[in-house]
Amino acid sequence: MATTRTATGARKLIEATKRDALAARHKKLTSLSALIRRRLATVVESFYDIGVALTEIAKTKLYAADGHASLEAYLDAEKLLSVSQARKLIDIVKNIPRDQALAVGQERAYALIALSRATPEPDSAVDLIAQGEVDGQPAAKAPVRAITAAARAQREKAPKTPAAKARRKTEVALERGLRALLRAAGLSVTAVRISKDAVRVELPRAKVEKALAKA
Repeated sequence: MATTRTATGARKLIEATKRDALAARHKKLTSLSALIRRRLATVVESFYDIGVALTEIAKTKLYAADGHASLEAYLDAEKLLSVSQARKLIDIVKNIPRDQALAVGQERAYALIALSRATPEPDSAVDLIAQGEVDGQPAAKAPVRAITAAARAQREKAPKTPAAKARRKTEVALERGLRALLRAAGLSVTAVRISKDAVRVELPRAKVEKALAKA
């Protein structure tokens, strides 16, 4: 009899613990949903906060606290924003620090992420914002349309055959290693051009003069 009462008590404790945990997750989901709704009213300034909230909901699967099977199902039920828009904001948070993202704006930030993925160079959206160029102007200030066009052009130039893809993979690895080597020497590379028999590197003159002065 005593054993039965103990087992019943343990089961009730486990159930109560589960209820408390679910209640806590539901409370957190409700709080983040409210934050997203408030920020949507000022989305130009608050898109990053929305992205952070969505990232937490997706990463911890908080949407399950209200019985949703996925982030997409949660967004559809709550009518917060479209799945594609949510994915863009999550992508921005994942790839660009807050200060940089806010400085360039939501659309330009996402366009630069797309461009960094399309280019064969081992760069990132952060690199492009810091020192990249699009159509002869700083990437951080370039029109979104120009950035999108540049990304499209890069995708169209991408190698199509397995042999071309393998060759491009080798070239990217070579460029990445070369950039790392020069960076260790205090030199930031402006451009690297790799052909079948040669590697051409473009360096800022001021950086080279500074490095030679230290040598």
